[in-house]
Amino acid sequence: MSFIRTWVAVATLAVPGVGAANDLLKSSRGGSVQWDFCYGKADSTLLPVDPRTLVQPGISNGKAVHFNAYWKNCHVDPVAVKEVGAAKTCGELRARFDHGEGLLTNGHPGVGALFTGTDYTVPEAAFGIATFSAAQYNELWRVWGFPFRPDNFDTLVSQRYGSGLSPKRNPYPLPGQFPNLSNGGSGQLPEMLTQLRNPDGSWSGRIGVTCHACHSGMVGKPSDGPGMGVQVGGGSSLADLDLFLSDLLPLGYPASLATFLNLNRTRGTNNASDINLAFLFPDEKLLRPSEVIGLINSGSTAGMDTPAWWNMGHRPVKFVDGVFPMDAPRVDMVFYTPFIGLFGSAGGPLSEAGQDWMRENGPSLNTWVDALKSPPYPLPINQTLAEQGAVLFHTLDMWAPSRNNTVPRPQGNGSCASCHGAYAPRYVNDPSFLASPTLEGMASYIVPLDIIGTDPVRVNTNNAAVQSAGAKNFFGYPTTAGTDQDCGPQNQPHIRGNRPLGYLAPPLYGVWATAPYFHNGSVPNVWEVLKPSDRKPIWRRVSTPPRWDQPLVVMGFDTDLQRAFDSTKLGWKYDTIACKWRGPLNPAVSPYINCQPGDEFTTPLAQELMNVLFSNLIVSWNILFPPTRTRQQLEDRKIYNTNAFGQDNGGHEFNSVLTDPERLALIEYMKTL
Repeated sequence: MSFIRTWVAVATLAVPGVGAANDLLKSSRGGSVQWDFCYGKADSTLLPVDPRTLVQPGISNGKAVHFNAYWKNCHVDPVAVKEVGAAKTCGELRARFDHGEGLLTNGHPGVGALFTGTDYTVPEAAFGIATFSAAQYNELWRVWGFPFRPDNFDTLVSQRYGSGLSPKRNPYPLPGQFPNLSNGGSGQLPEMLTQLRNPDGSWSGRIGVTCHACHSGMVGKPSDGPGMGVQVGGGSSLADLDLFLSDLLPLGYPASLATFLNLNRTRGTNNASDINLAFLFPDEKLLRPSEVIGLINSGSTAGMDTPAWWNMGHRPVKFVDGVFPMDAPRVDMVFYTPFIGLFGSAGGPLSEAGQDWMRENGPSLNTWVDALKSPPYPLPINQTLAEQGAVLFHTLDMWAPSRNNTVPRPQGNGSCASCHGAYAPRYVNDPSFLASPTLEGMASYIVPLDIIGTDPVRVNTNNAAVQSAGAKNFFGYPTTAGTDQDCGPQNQPHIRGNRPLGYLAPPLYGVWATAPYFHNGSVPNVWEVLKPSDRKPIWRRVSTPPRWDQPLVVMGFDTDLQRAFDSTKLGWKYDTIACKWRGPLNPAVSPYINCQPGDEFTTPLAQELMNVLFSNLIVSWNILFPPTRTRQQLEDRKIYNTNAFGQDNGGHEFNSVLTDPERLALIEYMKTL
């Protein structure tokens, strides 16, 4: 039994149904209700209803917890979409889980990699254009400027590029080793990389990037408790993929040309859901001229924080703006798609082969991801204070008349739970909160921009043209267009109706382990989410201390619980960065530290003008930025500047009406989720 399967099985012991219905501090820790149900049951056992499918119009009318984004079944006609529908038995679910686990387990014979799928030798993968050799990897130290290969090479790779080293074996061959004479090699790759297998199952010596580059971070170390160390599916706030590609460029890695598109400007963020680029390639129908123009002037998406996978089993829609149904698995496989499959009908039979790979593997990947559980909080919890916080979380109306809240009121009862879901059995079993207890932890409220108030760049970039072009793209399930189960972009006017655009409030399982917060990662801890006046305009997380004899190496963000984690504010410790004023017409001082001391929240005029360009011309944010090569530039990428495009830390202002004691109680409760 694998580590993930064991961890999932153990975590099922925490389901809300265990204990009294009045309990306040029970949590299922996310994952899949169906997977939990099947633990210990025969393969022939029929699956219960997936509670996400219950999230339909009207189900939250008059309830404390509100939903306004609904489940769509993308597989009503599996023949038309050429993709299997939902599993019906525990045996089918387990088979898909095992397949998905293989796709995402480093070193596994069935592992996949970026723009390669599972076979780098096929033409649709451009014969492995997105992979590189172990020989190239072993030369990275030269790019770093070392006179010889350091003895802690694997650790320095992990730190420089921001990806943890798992205790599970993830091998690559060291210089002079043959992979099939050394069981893959003696080196240890970080979680973001894997050595692929040949079609016959032997080791290939070819290395590819994995989904874990963005989706698996680090908190603490394994000795700190269950689930500590590499956080599989927790979202990574550590990675600097742009630096990784930049380092491999002089070593001849073709995919490094993507570094000119700037995957991120700030370490720990990415623009992976840059769907306006993907939608330039329709699958069946040609784009109208208005759609092409709309895509071109949709703007740049800027950077974002990666949501936690372990919440997917409690979300009917996906991505920060709810743009796709959760039952659209092929979009989750977009980066594993064999390269030519990305180009819609333009790639002819090779595109179709790449899409077939997605159809075959997408549902299994989603099954494995849905089953992941969040780790338990590893430090002591004040149970009395947490229980007080549970009551506040579910019942405190921040729009009560005495609170004088100036933000427009959302739907629901005005509490944290009204947007983020109900978790405590006392409220999960209360019909005034949820239509069914099976909706425990379900969050599907896209909060309108005028209420949530967070940086609007991501929502505005996905404009009407992006939405309509997406409906013609392979990822938009074009065969479902116009049906009542339309699985195209969900923010198309004919689908969302009168629902305003905004951001999806996520479930909060494992929220303690997912700092920083907001969709763009602009707030380093929960305290500042709850107290907007304490947010800093320019800040930088602390870095891991370098080894004594390597003082000048580039280290990553520190993830040590004792040194770097703030258990009171629930997030990462950071330094406030001083303002540097270089004039109103100088926006490009790396990394945008250009503000008037004493007026740090004012954006320079030139930056404002560039923001207009970034918001109206696709990929302009990506290309109008100098490459980072000096050590100081690399260190500056660790700075989060909220004056930069897409990085504003405003919003969630309705929390201003809370008192500090209430904030402390809410934080203590969220540690238990």
